[in-house]
Amino acid sequence: MIKTSNKTFRVESVTRNIINEIKSDKNSANARATMANIRNSVNRPLTESTDLLALLFRYMPEDFLSTDGKISDEERAIVTTIQLYAIHQQSKAESVLLEENSEKWKNLGYSLRSLRKDGDSVAVDRRFNSMVTSTTFQELSHHLRQMIKLLKSKTDAKVDYPRLSRDLYRYLRGYGEEVKFSWASRYYFVNSEKEGEKKNEK
Repeated sequence: MIKTSNKTFRVESVTRNIINEIKSDKNSANARATMANIRNSVNRPLTESTDLLALLFRYMPEDFLSTDGKISDEERAIVTTIQLYAIHQQSKAESVLLEENSEKWKNLGYSLRSLRKDGDSVAVDRRFNSMVTSTTFQELSHHLRQMIKLLKSKTDAKVDYPRLSRDLYRYLRGYGEEVKFSWASRYYFVNSEKEGEKKNEK
């Protein structure tokens, strides 16, 4: 198994710093333009999004930088997370960031399980299952964007985006099954707990 050392947590820290900068000025015209450019950078060469590049490399440690002209795993995990955050935050007055806390089980699965509260859990579960059975990072990223758009439109749930960047980095470094299992366990377990409470009330 590939060892990720402390880079896993440094990826999380860089992501948090970038998001905090965006949050600090999120109501200005410049910040809104930056967020729009970040959203538009999805599926496009990074060199076409100078706003994202400026943010990214303002906080990126030197050992995270690509040495062969191809995006590094660290860069990819952070960029993907910032894009997801920009999609989620669009048109939202309140921050969509689940603030840092000691409850480590509040991962992406915990946030997405709020989609099951509307009663149409079959359709939501189908989307979630498509995400956790992804076999490539590109496929996973596509499904993540769909899930975040759904979360944005249907709930006020927040996501721990720095934690998500850490999970995405671990996925890229060979721990994909562990990451997807941790999301699934929180997505399904919390709901099962609630269902048990409902049955006991009858």
